[in-house]
Amino acid sequence: MSWQLLHGRAFVFARTDWEYVFNTFAFGYAIGYHFISSKEGSCNGNFLGIGADMAANASVQVDSADPWGILITNGEFTSFVDPNFGPQYADSTQVVVSSTNTGSIQIVNSAFWGPSNQIARLNGSGTTSFSNCVFNTWDAKRKGDPAIKVETATGNLLVTNSVFQYGGKQIDLGTTLKKAVITGNMFTVKNQALYAYMPSILDTHHTHTHAQTHTRTRTLIAHTSHLLNAQC
Repeated sequence: MSWQLLHGRAFVFARTDWEYVFNTFAFGYAIGYHFISSKEGSCNGNFLGIGADMAANASVQVDSADPWGILITNGEFTSFVDPNFGPQYADSTQVVVSSTNTGSIQIVNSAFWGPSNQIARLNGSGTTSFSNCVFNTWDAKRKGDPAIKVETATGNLLVTNSVFQYGGKQIDLGTTLKKAVITGNMFTVKNQALYAYMPSILDTHHTHTHAQTHTRTRTLIAHTSHLLNAQC
């Protein structure tokens, strides 16, 4: 099991068109669902009712996808390593999008739980979308990691109508993202919910102060640390 947690991939998809995957499950792999590119191309398709439990590195990792994309609906994912099964030095993340990806990933009506470090790490120039999802917990190592982190992504991010059940940092938009839509979500706020500041997208007049906000409504305001503070 230790080797499988370090190296195993349950499902690997390269060039396949109109792929339909229904009610599949994987337990105890390094990567649950891995989307890659071959000399023939990448994947597009419909993935319904899929699940990955105890995926050490990533429940879903997208290195490459077609522009019209990967559609994931009714997914259930946990990314962590139980010490009874293997070493706990993996950087367990639910969804990892690599810098090589240029396609679209849409995740709808899915649940993410278990002691993962992050829900998503985003790179590449494609579009990633989370809609009507539940994010139960993250930041397992208590380093202050946000649920969703844009690392070097230069594409688009949409997070809509989803529930963040843990009170840690929720979304870090970084500084490279082209466009973002964050709307209709429910956040669990303990002290402060932190977002990365992106003046080109969120606020072209970033000179607000606390006195200019309404404390009884959720407001995004710029800080000198280039973080946004969501207040209720």
